[in-house]
Amino acid sequence: MLDATCAPSDIAYPTDIGSLNEAREKLESIIDTLNGPLVGQQRKPRTYRRRARKQYLSLPKQRKPSPDKIWKGIHQQLGYVRRNLKHVRILTMGAGLHRLNKKKYRDLLVIQELYRQQAIMFETKSSSIEDRIVSIN
Repeated sequence: MLDATCAPSDIAYPTDIGSLNEAREKLESIIDTLNGPLVGQQRKPRTYRRRARKQYLSLPKQRKPSPDKIWKGIHQQLGYVRRNLKHVRILTMGAGLHRLNKKKYRDLLVIQELYRQQAIMFETKSSSIEDRIVSIN
C-alpha cells in the first residue's frame, strides 16, 4: 500500500527562483567551457556570480518572504540569466557549440525554454504556464 504523502527526499520542491538560480549556475559553467580556449586572447564575460548568489540566498533564508521580495528576486535572477544567455550567444558566434558535451548542450536548450517561460510568467504576472519546466534535469 502506498501513501500519497510519500515523496523522494533527494528532490527539492521546485520554485521559480530556485530554477532560475540553477539555470544561472549552469550557464556560468557553460560560459567557462566556451571561454576556456580563449583565455589570454579576450576577457572573460562578466557574470556577477557572487552578487547573484548572494541575492538568491537572501530569499530562501527568510522564513516567509513577502510577495514583493519574491517578485524582486525573480526579476533579479531573470536579469542574470538573460545576461548569461547573451554571453553564451556571443561566445558561440565566434567559437561554435562543438566545445559543449551533450549534457551541457541539452541543459542550454532547456535553460533557454525555462527562461522564456519564466519571462512570460513574470510579464503577465501569472503563476502557471502550459508545459511548465520545473527542473533542468
